[in-house]
Amino acid sequence: MRFESPWLLGTLVPVLAAVAYGLWRARARPTVLRFPTLAAVRAARPAWWGRWHLAPRVLQAAALVLAVVALARPQVEDTSEITGEGADFVIALDMSGSMNAVDMEPERIMDYHHQGREPPNRFETAREVLRRFIADRAQDRIGLVIFSAKAWVKFPLTLDRDAMLRILDGLVLDDGLRGPEGTCLNGCTITGEATAIGDALGRAFKRVEHSDTRSRNIILITDGDNNAGSAAPEEVARFIASETKDRPVRVFTFLVGTGENTFMPARNPFTGQPILTPEGFRVYERPREPFPVNPPLLKSIAEATGGSYHEAATEDEFRREFEDLEKTEFRTPALQRWRESYLAPLGVAAALVLLGEVLGLGVFRRWP
Repeated sequence: MRFESPWLLGTLVPVLAAVAYGLWRARARPTVLRFPTLAAVRAARPAWWGRWHLAPRVLQAAALVLAVVALARPQVEDTSEITGEGADFVIALDMSGSMNAVDMEPERIMDYHHQGREPPNRFETAREVLRRFIADRAQDRIGLVIFSAKAWVKFPLTLDRDAMLRILDGLVLDDGLRGPEGTCLNGCTITGEATAIGDALGRAFKRVEHSDTRSRNIILITDGDNNAGSAAPEEVARFIASETKDRPVRVFTFLVGTGENTFMPARNPFTGQPILTPEGFRVYERPREPFPVNPPLLKSIAEATGGSYHEAATEDEFRREFEDLEKTEFRTPALQRWRESYLAPLGVAAALVLLGEVLGLGVFRRWP
């Protein structure tokens, strides 16, 4: 057992001093009744409860002590948790233009529009899943690499979840609209012309290469094939496996949006602007050509490093696959945890205060 705020136990000193003074004063200055003669008083025998007239105040003094103990937040060790260390995760998130695709049935897209909002695309779905992942792993360090034609480190391994969530929420996916100088009109974080899986793996590995934790992991989320960058993904995976034989760095790969119900925002062929419905929502159409994907590549990356490959055709499948991955592959030792136990002394204190008041108004009433 321990106290989260042990310094508050210092308030027991004035509390105990006040209790001691109250008891001393009650004994030093007993209640006095004036009678013209003491004969009747001498003849009377005191009732047994008269000797316990201080009981209500003693109970309330004990309640005050217990309240201070509860204020100091006593905690007991949670025996259901295993003590250990956290893990390191570097997330490599694809931000190529194809991540604008929506993977759901046309009826569901219409349902979103009837609700007054746009359906989530692949990137938004991945961001929401990662947001929950970051929030739930309080004892683990997490880093983020984003990639398209190039790969960039957005934040290194850190325990600062608030900063991670702010950076994640601030990412802007390239919507394909360009200004006169070729810049993104929507202020995209990186332009999304291609997919450099090998470069993303290399940058992610550099984040965990010198980590001292026992569990080191890379989560690769992409919807395409490697068609940019200077590093071959298979070679990077083999290098990771050869350099980390004693303490493996595992790569878990996700291929998202491989189903038939894939739609992209429709654009005016002359202006390039999105086509909108009368209500102001985007119109979605099937892509003219299927997106290039390479499941064998992602499988070989995962197998070479001791990770696992996951394929999700729809938004719902991706959410389920990621949740299953957390429950199985990422079951790492947890840090020692403590459970709050202040309710017990606080409840006893409240009961003692109430009991003292009831007794003080009943058989232990001092006057009349």
